[in-house]
Amino acid sequence: MNILFLSKDYPPYLIGGVGVYVYEMSRLLAWMGHKVYVITKTDETPCVYLDAGVRVYRVKPKRIAFWNGLRGKVGGFLERLEYSLAVSKKLKEVVKENHIDIVETCEARAEAFWYYLFHRKPLLVVKLHTPETVAFKMDHVLGTLDYRLIKLLEEHWVSRASLRIGLSSEVVDITARHFSLKLANVPLMPNPINLELFKPSLSGAAEDRLGILYVGRLEFRKGIHTLLKAFVHVQDEFPYAHLTLIGSDCGMRCYMEKKIKELKYPECVRWIDYLPREELVKHYQENAVCVVPSLWENYPYVCLEALACGKAVVASSVGGLKKIIQHGFNGILTPPGSAKSLGEAIVKLLKEEQLRKQLGSAARVSIEKEYAPELIANRAIEIYEKILNKKR
Repeated sequence: MNILFLSKDYPPYLIGGVGVYVYEMSRLLAWMGHKVYVITKTDETPCVYLDAGVRVYRVKPKRIAFWNGLRGKVGGFLERLEYSLAVSKKLKEVVKENHIDIVETCEARAEAFWYYLFHRKPLLVVKLHTPETVAFKMDHVLGTLDYRLIKLLEEHWVSRASLRIGLSSEVVDITARHFSLKLANVPLMPNPINLELFKPSLSGAAEDRLGILYVGRLEFRKGIHTLLKAFVHVQDEFPYAHLTLIGSDCGMRCYMEKKIKELKYPECVRWIDYLPREELVKHYQENAVCVVPSLWENYPYVCLEALACGKAVVASSVGGLKKIIQHGFNGILTPPGSAKSLGEAIVKLLKEEQLRKQLGSAARVSIEKEYAPELIANRAIEIYEKILNKKR
């Protein structure tokens, strides 16, 4: 099968879970013998290269001068149209040169909007990760004209798809409500996880029994404010517990710096702006507890990665996290936004080493059973073949 992925994010330029998913899935499918292509972005010179059997096309969008007068009001919307134009031109070339069966993309950005205004083939599959405008609302981005136009663009893109795939039933529901769409019988397919990269420490390195780890963008919907409030409670019980934050700032820097200074022991918080995924492994392995305090999540890779490394995870009981974690078996779930519950769960795990080990062992087993790469890749091919046969 010939499969083409559209993703603005792709290593070495990675921002979120969509880019990680496309990176993992494209390489998996290529390893299984399928012909796989990716169209992604560059800020430098456009190029084409092979990456572990995946043919990667990097395109560079051009600013359209005619729109410059509108950028102050709808700059985000125009940026999406310009990027879509670059992707659509390259997609037309790739389709002409190769027999593409499936084009898969996410709901955000409508990355080939212009191409699919005029074409019905190849079949378009939109995988629902989380609409950008849902994330905007949760981060309290105001309902500007720019926001409303981006929402219309996303709604058109989801509606245009020949098939929609959901990461979880929760994201299907939230997407349907957000766009007032009827989304019935949407097949579900979780994210695959690289079990060779993310695994428990084999060297026997000592775990830092007072280490707490957060990985992810530092933004409101990720619950970073809840975590900092919870850490106040943790420090009351364990004055020398330390918190490592790994992630890029998304508008929370001033708030975080203020709250960290207010802690009893502010020196116990370390912030690392960015790390390649390969370097995250040792941080998962070395810390005692990993925390995912989000107000909303779909199927976050940070949770899968921590569990795959055999770590005890405390996460919010929202979205796909409720599917990944079975409370008390392979992790602990707490109410979203509750600093008290989050702090108490962290303290409990810091106190009870046996419980940490028990949850960590079950975590690794559950990931191997439910999220093995070949299992997820075969599920994807099964879904693709079903829609192709139906169209034929």
